Amino acid sequence: MHKLTHDCKISFGQLRRFSWREIQLATDNFDESNIIGQGGFGRVYKGVLSDNVKVAVKRLTDYNSPGGEAAFLREVQLISVAVHKNLLRLIGFCTTSSERILVYPFMKNLSVAYRLRDLKPGEKGLDWSTRKRIAFGAAHGLEYLHEHCNPKIIHRDLKAANILLDDNFEPVLGDFGLAKLVDTKSTHVTTQVRGTMSHIAPEYLSTGKSSEKTDVFGYGITLLELVTGQRAIDFARLEEEEDVLLLDHCYKRYLIWAKET
Repeated sequence: MHKLTHDCKISFGQLRRFSWREIQLATDNFDESNIIGQGGFGRVYKGVLSDNVKVAVKRLTDYNSPGGEAAFLREVQLISVAVHKNLLRLIGFCTTSSERILVYPFMKNLSVAYRLRDLKPGEKGLDWSTRKRIAFGAAHGLEYLHEHCNPKIIHRDLKAANILLDDNFEPVLGDFGLAKLVDTKSTHVTTQVRGTMSHIAPEYLSTGKSSEKTDVFGYGITLLELVTGQRAIDFARLEEEEDVLLLDHCYKRYLIWAKET
């Protein structure tokens, strides 16, 4: 493993350190028209580098590391060595006194959430064989984070919007490693629960303790999204006197089915 030097310069693999100016030019100075996603860790912008390579630029918000830039770079290093066909590859980063930026390849088929619910006319949806491949691929990526990374990485925000699709509709997990990395012998305790409310395990919400099990809960909710095509939380269901949470909605449907059979 490559070591972090005292002047915070970092060198490992093909990871690239971008200048702030390069990031500004790539995203048209973070123009809102380039926003392609937003989550608990920040906004994602579509960008084009000087060599015409398309990228996804994540501008982290609410990033507060006690170790400053050096601590951030150590986390970046750990993310960069998590390499698996079902994990989104980090290609670079940028830091300033007030900014933390991560740069990833641009996935032209966007996310599973987009393909399930936000398609434009004429765009390809997800057939059942593709959904099955997505389910298995996401599971393989999650297993790698839990069992083959040292320290292990707890995702803490697994959902359809964070499963991206490459040119061949192969799934890759994004946003991993942005939460705190977890030591293999401990359960992570945090004062701030991270993630999307509809995918958060009840015990994580009540105790602040995240683990592989809380990730598996989020994966289960994601499977419900894949099967039903519905949002994990949808207030529009209230109009039909249905449950807001997809989990509750499906469980109620199951009870009705079980009673009738």
